[in-house]
Amino acid sequence: MITCTLAGKKYSVDFVTGRALREMQPALDMYAKITKASLAALNGEAAPEETPIADALDVMARWFTMLFGNQFSIDELYDNYPADRLLHDIVLALLAVQGQTTEVLSEFPTTAAPEPTIKTDI
Repeated sequence: MITCTLAGKKYSVDFVTGRALREMQPALDMYAKITKASLAALNGEAAPEETPIADALDVMARWFTMLFGNQFSIDELYDNYPADRLLHDIVLALLAVQGQTTEVLSEFPTTAAPEPTIKTDI
């Protein structure tokens, strides 16, 4: 079972449907565009093509809501999902479905890993 909690309300699906697999290509394409633009920026280069972040997020968010059987709207997702986890979590779900490893999916939003501590008393 995969769950997503938004504004204290929990939504769940028992499994990832074949439709989620079938309909994921536009979201994967947008992820690839965001990745290319980010890499270009890191290298001080111009973005390969202009895709507004809002358009990319809309496509990816549409797929994520479909993953949960459209039990919540894109607006509910945007208004109630932590911004620092949104893109990360959608990509996590996309890659799990693409790689057919959906058993790793359980609960959204995910929690960021804690910062590593460094021992200084050597």
